Amino acid sequence: MEESYFEDEEIQGEGSIDITRFWRAILKKWWLWSIVTMAVSIPWVLFVKAEKPIYQATSIIQFQQFDGQTSQQALQYQIQRLTSRSFAEEIVKEMGLVLEVESYIENRPPVRHEIFSNFSTSGSPVTGKYVMRFPGDGTMTLYKLPPEDEPEIAEQKLHFGYVKDDIDSLVTVNGLYFKLANKLPVFPDEVFFNIKNFRSSVSSFQDRVNINFGRTGSIMEVTLNDHDPFLVAEMTNRLAQIYIRETVVVTKGTEGQYGQLLRERLDSAEQKMRAAQDALSQYRALHGMDLAAELKKLNTDLTRYKENYEILRDNNLALTQLKKKIKTINGGGEINPEELNTNLRDIYHQILELSIFENDVDAKLALGKFERYEKKYDDQVRNTSEKNKKSIEFATELIAIFKEIDAVIEDKFGENKQELRQLNETISSINFQLKKHPKKLAQYTRLEEDEKNARTIWEIQKSSYDKFALTSATESTKISIMDEAIPPDFPINRNKKTKAAVGVIASFFLGIVIVIGIEFLDKSLKSVIDVKNNLKVNVLGTIPDIDFEDLNEFQDDEKARLVDNQLVTHNYSPTPIGEAYRSLRTSIMFSKAAGRVQTLVITSIAPGDGKSFTAANLAITMAQHKSNTLLVDTDLRRGVLHNTFGIPKEPGFSTYLTNNIPIPEVIQETHIPNLSVVSCGALIPNPSELLGSHQMKRFLDEVRRRFDLIIFDTPPLNAATDAVVIGTQVDANVLVVRAGKTQRDVAKQKMELYHHVPAKIIGAILNGAGEEYAHEGYSYYHY
Repeated sequence: MEESYFEDEEIQGEGSIDITRFWRAILKKWWLWSIVTMAVSIPWVLFVKAEKPIYQATSIIQFQQFDGQTSQQALQYQIQRLTSRSFAEEIVKEMGLVLEVESYIENRPPVRHEIFSNFSTSGSPVTGKYVMRFPGDGTMTLYKLPPEDEPEIAEQKLHFGYVKDDIDSLVTVNGLYFKLANKLPVFPDEVFFNIKNFRSSVSSFQDRVNINFGRTGSIMEVTLNDHDPFLVAEMTNRLAQIYIRETVVVTKGTEGQYGQLLRERLDSAEQKMRAAQDALSQYRALHGMDLAAELKKLNTDLTRYKENYEILRDNNLALTQLKKKIKTINGGGEINPEELNTNLRDIYHQILELSIFENDVDAKLALGKFERYEKKYDDQVRNTSEKNKKSIEFATELIAIFKEIDAVIEDKFGENKQELRQLNETISSINFQLKKHPKKLAQYTRLEEDEKNARTIWEIQKSSYDKFALTSATESTKISIMDEAIPPDFPINRNKKTKAAVGVIASFFLGIVIVIGIEFLDKSLKSVIDVKNNLKVNVLGTIPDIDFEDLNEFQDDEKARLVDNQLVTHNYSPTPIGEAYRSLRTSIMFSKAAGRVQTLVITSIAPGDGKSFTAANLAITMAQHKSNTLLVDTDLRRGVLHNTFGIPKEPGFSTYLTNNIPIPEVIQETHIPNLSVVSCGALIPNPSELLGSHQMKRFLDEVRRRFDLIIFDTPPLNAATDAVVIGTQVDANVLVVRAGKTQRDVAKQKMELYHHVPAKIIGAILNGAGEEYAHEGYSYYHY
């Protein structure tokens, strides 16, 4: 496979970026980034100017670290509670956060606490706009204003009263509850305020709450933002107070095995109570009767015996569960006095504190002895260790006491068993007597007593659980407000000038980024560096842009005549474009890679790149240099050079290739000295075979003997491969690239055609370049 030949001068790598391209785009598109800057910065400045002041208040809560995983879970629960929707609804209602007071003093934001000493709402206040009018006679009238889109509706009078009374007593109307403040010497004539949607106010409140923990885990910051400096401090402190209240109630109420047992018993009692209440209610609704007098005594006795039976049975159940825990800890073996388990002692304490041992003398004696030796043991272990001889002696005594307690437990089990049997017999006897009475009346009585009995048991269990929960919570955590929130002196968004300036600067950079983005997405070849990086060829010259206005509206011959009027090098006037072509002539004549160039192909990527115009001007500049130049129009599909120079189209190059006529018959002189032109001739559909024929080689051999330079104007590469066919037979090839139009990917693809043929490409011509890309002399001529 033969290789193509490219100019071997150093060319920048494909990965390099032409920074100057983006700079030129910024300068050229100054109007775009200016519009973006103005379009963004002006609304931003107006927004900042109209922005309400935002005040921030922080309350700091201090608490001791919770012990155990359950307590940590309780803490997390409290945090979730603090940020929950239901909690936010309570705060919004209690503090009336749906209220928005309009300014009643010019150039000063409204201050809520100057008008209302207290303001709260229900969960569904009537939204809308309200006005309070103070005529100056010591009275106040409250109106609800009609919606702005319904002005025909009259104002609704809601309240009339004396200001003094409204300061002392609560005004209740439309779900609003408020008292007037006594802080202003004279109330304004009118005070307007809005009641916002309750749900949106709740969501807004949740968004403004921020909770942070310190590094030590014992400090919590509660932060809020609001437009009212006094209200934000009040809300923050209120949040902290409620958090403390919630924490004290819940924290460690469910911690520990005994607490879990109490919770289970309470839930069971509550279920039984509700079932009994439902059954009694249904029976009453169905039959509508009261307790009969003759059954009162029996049912009273039955209730008392059942109550005793339930309490005794529950105590036996608790005692059985605690005994199982003792067995689990001991593992069924003897207790080692050197390793006395603390949990074991706690369980024995819980056993002796059960209500069934309240009047048991043996249990009281065992408890007193237990506590004395336990104290001795703890003091000895604290001063020495568990392995100390004295400690072991005290532990041995405690183990002996445990055995005494076990004996007391077994005795109590026997007593309870006997008592339960007797109670069961008594209850059965009473039930048997009740069966003798009318069935309906007996059923009602039984339901009533069951409900009363279940409620009593539930109250007992709840009292026990609440007592344990309160004691556990008090012992597990100490919590207090370290720093209360105070009304802030300044808003957090007071530096409006800086904020506005930052927005203007950001909008400016946004405009710059948009311009750079547009330029980055533009895949056309625009500059010399673009051509070098993407096509891997040197740029022989840059030709300034020439405006052919509305050129595409004309036919090919009309286009050529317009182009002829724009031929810039047919005279010797020192114009910028003429100098650009003369510089191009020099680059081609002294190209290091090509050496002496006698035959040259001019082609382009696509139509409209200026290939024929460039070939014509280059031929003129060569002729002006006293070189005998021949310009051959080999675009046998759409040749236009005959119109450009005003010569006949036929006979032309296609005539020579097809009819084998003498070469002098197709060569035509022009009005420019030293320049001859061969027109395209009659258009033929597929000239590629003719361009590679022996007739073409004979043409090249003869014109080389007669002319110093032969320039071939060929079809674009995306239309045909004619340029490649001729390019393998000449000294050099030059590619015309249209700045801002030729796509880099298409150009790369077409350049690959030369990678497989022996054609020498000495460089490219950047046509239609702007002033910033054009020949260096361009700026001189515009000096």
